Amino acid sequence: RVCVETLLPDGVLFCIDCLAHKYDMAASDVVHDEKLVMHVQSISHWAPASIGPYSQSIKVGDVLYCAGQVALVPCTMQLVGGGVRSEAGVALRHVERVLQAMSQRTALHHVLTASCYVTDRRSIPIARSIWQKKLRECKKVEDSETYHDETAVCGLLAVVVVSHLPRDAAIEWHVIAVVDDPLQRKHFAMKMLSEGFQIECESVESSSASCASVSVRLSLISSSTSHLDLDGPLHDLVAMFKQAVDRLSEDCSASPLSFRAFFKEPVFDAEVLQKG
Repeated sequence: RVCVETLLPDGVLFCIDCLAHKYDMAASDVVHDEKLVMHVQSISHWAPASIGPYSQSIKVGDVLYCAGQVALVPCTMQLVGGGVRSEAGVALRHVERVLQAMSQRTALHHVLTASCYVTDRRSIPIARSIWQKKLRECKKVEDSETYHDETAVCGLLAVVVVSHLPRDAAIEWHVIAVVDDPLQRKHFAMKMLSEGFQIECESVESSSASCASVSVRLSLISSSTSHLDLDGPLHDLVAMFKQAVDRLSEDCSASPLSFRAFFKEPVFDAEVLQKG
Protein backbone atom coordinates (compact mmCIF):
# COMPACT_ATOMS: atom_id res chain seq x y z
CA ARG A 1 0.00 0.00 0.00
CA VAL A 2 0.91 3.65 -0.24
CA CYS A 3 -0.80 6.23 1.97
CA VAL A 4 -0.88 9.95 1.16
CA GLU A 5 -3.03 12.93 2.10
CA THR A 6 -4.44 15.01 -0.72
CA LEU A 7 -7.60 16.79 -1.88
CA LEU A 8 -10.49 14.64 -3.13
CA PRO A 9 -13.38 15.66 -5.42
CA ASP A 10 -16.36 17.36 -3.78
CA GLY A 11 -18.46 14.92 -1.76
CA VAL A 12 -15.82 12.18 -1.72
CA LEU A 13 -14.66 11.43 1.84
CA PHE A 14 -12.54 8.32 1.31
CA CYS A 15 -10.90 6.61 -1.65
CA ILE A 16 -8.96 3.32 -1.89
CA ASP A 17 -7.79 1.18 -4.78
CA CYS A 18 -6.50 -2.38 -4.83
CA LEU A 19 -5.25 -5.09 -7.17
CA ALA A 20 -6.73 -8.59 -6.79
CA HIS A 21 -5.18 -11.91 -7.76
CA LYS A 22 -7.14 -15.09 -8.51
CA TYR A 23 -5.27 -17.93 -6.79
CA ASP A 24 -5.78 -21.19 -8.70
CA MET A 25 -4.23 -24.61 -8.22
CA ALA A 26 -3.32 -26.24 -11.49
CA ALA A 27 -4.61 -29.74 -12.21
CA SER A 28 -1.13 -31.13 -11.57
CA ASP A 29 -1.03 -29.45 -8.12
CA VAL A 30 1.69 -27.13 -9.41
CA VAL A 31 1.02 -23.56 -8.37
CA HIS A 32 1.29 -21.01 -11.17
CA ASP A 33 1.89 -17.36 -10.24
CA GLU A 34 2.14 -18.21 -6.56
CA LYS A 35 1.67 -15.27 -4.20
CA LEU A 36 4.57 -14.64 -1.80
CA VAL A 37 4.31 -12.05 0.97
CA MET A 38 7.01 -10.35 3.03
CA HIS A 39 5.98 -8.82 6.36
CA VAL A 40 8.79 -7.81 8.72
CA GLN A 41 7.75 -6.33 12.06
CA SER A 42 10.98 -6.70 14.04
CA ILE A 43 13.73 -4.11 14.62
CA SER A 44 16.24 -4.37 11.81
CA HIS A 45 19.09 -2.50 10.15
CA TRP A 46 18.26 -3.17 6.51
CA ALA A 47 14.79 -1.58 6.05
CA PRO A 48 12.02 -0.19 8.28
CA ALA A 49 9.37 -2.39 9.84
CA SER A 50 5.79 -1.85 8.69
CA ILE A 51 4.09 1.08 10.43
CA GLY A 52 0.66 -0.44 9.89
CA PRO A 53 -1.19 -3.64 8.89
CA TYR A 54 0.42 -4.15 5.49
CA SER A 55 3.28 -6.06 3.87
CA GLN A 56 6.51 -4.48 2.66
CA SER A 57 6.25 -6.42 -0.57
CA ILE A 58 4.09 -8.97 -2.38
CA LYS A 59 5.31 -11.09 -5.29
CA VAL A 60 2.84 -12.68 -7.71
CA GLY A 61 4.54 -14.63 -10.48
CA ASP A 62 7.37 -12.41 -11.69
CA VAL A 63 5.76 -9.13 -10.55
CA LEU A 64 6.81 -7.43 -7.29
CA TYR A 65 4.48 -4.93 -5.62
CA CYS A 66 6.48 -2.85 -3.14
CA ALA A 67 4.76 -0.83 -0.40
CA GLY A 68 5.45 2.90 -0.13
CA GLN A 69 8.75 3.68 1.59
CA VAL A 70 9.61 6.78 3.62
CA ALA A 71 13.03 7.60 5.08
CA LEU A 72 12.74 6.02 8.52
CA VAL A 73 15.97 4.85 10.17
CA PRO A 74 15.27 1.09 10.46
CA CYS A 75 16.62 0.51 13.97
CA THR A 76 14.96 3.60 15.54
CA MET A 77 11.94 4.08 13.21
CA GLN A 78 12.61 7.83 13.35
CA LEU A 79 12.72 10.03 10.25
CA VAL A 80 16.26 10.63 9.00
CA GLY A 81 17.58 14.21 9.23
CA GLY A 82 19.17 16.30 6.49
CA GLY A 83 16.18 17.45 4.45
CA VAL A 84 14.42 16.14 1.37
CA ARG A 85 17.57 15.16 -0.53
CA SER A 86 18.73 12.94 2.32
CA GLU A 87 15.22 11.50 2.74
CA ALA A 88 14.97 10.74 -0.99
CA GLY A 89 18.17 8.71 -1.01
CA VAL A 90 17.42 6.76 2.18
CA ALA A 91 13.83 5.93 1.19
CA LEU A 92 14.94 4.76 -2.25
CA ARG A 93 17.60 2.57 -0.62
CA HIS A 94 14.79 0.97 1.43
CA VAL A 95 12.96 0.23 -1.84
CA GLU A 96 16.08 -1.47 -3.26
CA ARG A 97 16.54 -3.62 -0.16
CA VAL A 98 12.91 -4.68 0.01
CA LEU A 99 12.99 -5.70 -3.67
CA GLN A 100 16.23 -7.64 -3.17
CA ALA A 101 14.83 -9.39 -0.09
CA MET A 102 11.98 -10.72 -2.23
CA SER A 103 14.18 -11.67 -5.17
CA GLN A 104 17.97 -11.49 -5.06
CA ARG A 105 18.15 -10.82 -8.80
CA THR A 106 16.03 -7.69 -8.50
CA ALA A 107 17.40 -4.13 -8.47
CA LEU A 108 16.05 -0.64 -9.21
CA HIS A 109 16.35 -1.07 -12.98
CA HIS A 110 13.78 -3.87 -12.69
CA VAL A 111 11.14 -1.27 -11.68
CA LEU A 112 8.33 -1.15 -14.23
CA THR A 113 6.54 1.89 -12.84
CA ALA A 114 7.35 4.26 -9.96
CA SER A 115 5.36 6.92 -8.15
CA CYS A 116 7.15 9.47 -6.01
CA TYR A 117 5.08 11.60 -3.64
CA VAL A 118 6.49 14.90 -2.35
CA THR A 119 4.95 17.57 -0.11
CA ASP A 120 6.62 20.54 -1.84
CA ARG A 121 6.74 21.15 -5.60
CA ARG A 122 10.33 22.41 -5.20
CA SER A 123 11.26 18.81 -4.38
CA ILE A 124 10.26 17.54 -7.85
CA PRO A 125 13.67 18.12 -9.54
CA ILE A 126 15.44 16.69 -6.46
CA ALA A 127 13.35 13.50 -6.67
CA ARG A 128 14.04 13.13 -10.40
CA SER A 129 17.79 13.69 -9.99
CA ILE A 130 18.06 11.17 -7.11
CA TRP A 131 16.12 8.62 -9.19
CA GLN A 132 18.45 9.06 -12.19
CA LYS A 133 21.54 8.95 -9.95
CA LYS A 134 20.42 5.69 -8.31
CA LEU A 135 19.70 4.13 -11.70
CA ARG A 136 23.18 5.11 -12.92
CA GLU A 137 24.73 3.57 -9.79
CA CYS A 138 22.67 0.43 -10.36
CA LYS A 139 23.91 0.18 -13.94
CA LYS A 140 27.55 0.54 -12.80
CA VAL A 141 27.12 -2.39 -10.42
CA GLU A 142 25.52 -4.52 -13.12
CA ASP A 143 27.85 -3.33 -15.89
CA SER A 144 29.90 -6.15 -17.33
CA GLU A 145 30.87 -7.66 -20.66
CA THR A 146 27.35 -8.96 -21.08
CA TYR A 147 25.94 -5.43 -21.32
CA HIS A 148 28.24 -4.11 -24.07
CA ASP A 149 26.45 -1.05 -25.51
CA GLU A 150 22.96 -2.19 -24.61
CA THR A 151 20.85 0.00 -22.35
CA ALA A 152 18.46 -1.30 -19.71
CA VAL A 153 14.91 0.01 -20.12
CA CYS A 154 13.95 1.41 -16.72
CA GLY A 155 10.50 2.05 -15.39
CA LEU A 156 8.38 5.16 -15.75
CA LEU A 157 8.49 7.74 -12.94
CA ALA A 158 5.65 10.05 -11.91
CA VAL A 159 6.39 12.72 -9.27
CA VAL A 160 3.24 14.00 -7.57
CA VAL A 161 2.75 16.79 -5.01
CA VAL A 162 0.48 15.82 -2.09
CA SER A 163 -0.61 17.56 1.11
CA HIS A 164 0.91 15.25 3.71
CA LEU A 165 2.80 11.95 4.10
CA PRO A 166 3.05 9.48 7.02
CA ARG A 167 5.43 10.45 9.85
CA ASP A 168 5.65 13.98 8.35
CA ALA A 169 8.01 12.69 5.66
CA ALA A 170 8.91 14.99 2.78
CA ILE A 171 9.04 12.20 0.17
CA GLU A 172 7.74 8.65 -0.38
CA TRP A 173 8.55 6.11 -3.12
CA HIS A 174 6.10 3.49 -4.37
CA VAL A 175 7.11 1.00 -7.08
CA ILE A 176 6.09 -2.08 -9.04
CA ALA A 177 8.96 -4.18 -10.39
CA VAL A 178 9.33 -7.26 -12.59
CA VAL A 179 11.92 -10.03 -12.29
CA ASP A 180 12.93 -9.96 -15.95
CA ASP A 181 15.76 -8.87 -18.25
CA PRO A 182 15.64 -5.04 -18.51
CA LEU A 183 17.83 -5.24 -21.63
CA GLN A 184 15.10 -7.14 -23.46
CA ARG A 185 12.18 -4.91 -22.51
CA LYS A 186 10.14 -3.15 -25.19
CA HIS A 187 10.01 0.64 -24.94
CA PHE A 188 7.73 2.99 -26.88
CA ALA A 189 7.50 6.81 -26.71
CA MET A 190 5.74 9.50 -28.73
CA LYS A 191 4.69 13.16 -28.53
CA MET A 192 2.10 15.34 -30.23
CA LEU A 193 0.71 18.88 -30.05
CA SER A 194 -3.03 19.36 -29.59
CA GLU A 195 -4.71 22.79 -29.42
CA GLY A 196 -2.17 24.50 -27.18
CA PHE A 197 -1.27 21.35 -25.27
CA GLN A 198 1.54 18.83 -25.53
CA ILE A 199 0.73 15.15 -25.04
CA GLU A 200 3.53 12.70 -24.23
CA CYS A 201 3.10 8.95 -24.04
CA GLU A 202 5.56 6.28 -22.95
CA SER A 203 5.22 2.55 -22.37
CA VAL A 204 7.49 -0.15 -20.95
CA GLU A 205 6.75 -3.85 -21.48
CA SER A 206 8.51 -6.56 -19.48
CA SER A 207 10.84 -8.91 -21.38
CA SER A 208 8.50 -11.81 -20.55
CA ALA A 209 5.52 -9.83 -21.93
CA SER A 210 3.69 -10.65 -18.70
CA CYS A 211 2.93 -7.00 -17.91
CA ALA A 212 3.46 -3.42 -19.03
CA SER A 213 3.00 0.14 -17.83
CA VAL A 214 1.73 3.02 -19.94
CA SER A 215 2.10 6.66 -18.92
CA VAL A 216 0.37 9.60 -20.64
CA ARG A 217 1.09 13.23 -19.74
CA LEU A 218 -0.84 16.32 -20.83
CA SER A 219 0.88 19.69 -20.36
CA LEU A 220 0.18 23.29 -21.35
CA ILE A 221 2.42 24.90 -23.94
CA SER A 222 1.59 28.36 -22.57
CA SER A 223 1.08 29.31 -18.91
CA SER A 224 -2.46 30.63 -19.41
CA THR A 225 -5.23 28.44 -17.97
CA SER A 226 -8.18 30.68 -18.88
CA HIS A 227 -10.85 29.44 -21.33
CA LEU A 228 -9.25 26.07 -21.91
CA ASP A 229 -11.10 23.74 -24.26
CA LEU A 230 -10.16 20.26 -23.06
CA ASP A 231 -12.40 18.16 -25.32
CA GLY A 232 -9.93 17.93 -28.21
CA PRO A 233 -6.81 17.26 -26.12
CA LEU A 234 -8.62 14.64 -24.00
CA HIS A 235 -9.80 12.88 -27.16
CA ASP A 236 -6.23 12.90 -28.51
CA LEU A 237 -4.89 11.71 -25.13
CA VAL A 238 -7.21 8.67 -25.15
CA ALA A 239 -6.32 7.94 -28.79
CA MET A 240 -2.61 8.04 -27.94
CA PHE A 241 -3.14 5.71 -24.98
CA LYS A 242 -4.97 3.23 -27.24
CA GLN A 243 -2.13 3.45 -29.75
CA ALA A 244 0.39 2.58 -27.04
CA VAL A 245 -1.74 -0.39 -25.89
CA ASP A 246 -2.07 -1.62 -29.50
CA ARG A 247 1.72 -1.72 -29.79
CA LEU A 248 2.07 -4.18 -26.90
CA SER A 249 2.85 -7.82 -27.65
CA GLU A 250 -0.06 -10.19 -28.17
CA ASP A 251 0.80 -11.92 -24.89
CA CYS A 252 0.57 -8.58 -23.09
CA SER A 253 -2.55 -7.14 -24.73
CA ALA A 254 -5.01 -8.02 -21.97
CA SER A 255 -7.33 -5.42 -20.47
CA PRO A 256 -5.67 -2.77 -18.27
CA LEU A 257 -5.63 -3.83 -14.63
CA SER A 258 -5.38 -0.45 -12.93
CA PHE A 259 -5.60 3.25 -13.81
CA ARG A 260 -4.28 6.07 -11.63
CA ALA A 261 -4.81 9.68 -12.68
CA PHE A 262 -3.24 12.81 -11.19
CA PHE A 263 -4.61 16.20 -12.23
CA LYS A 264 -4.49 19.88 -11.32
CA GLU A 265 -7.67 20.88 -9.54
CA PRO A 266 -8.04 24.42 -11.00
CA VAL A 267 -7.89 23.01 -14.55
CA PHE A 268 -9.81 19.71 -14.28
CA ASP A 269 -12.54 18.32 -12.16
CA ALA A 270 -12.91 14.56 -11.76
CA GLU A 271 -16.23 14.41 -13.65
CA VAL A 272 -14.82 16.09 -16.77
CA LEU A 273 -11.81 13.79 -16.66
CA GLN A 274 -13.95 10.64 -16.40
CA LYS A 275 -16.19 11.73 -19.28
CA GLY A 276 -13.13 12.50 -21.39
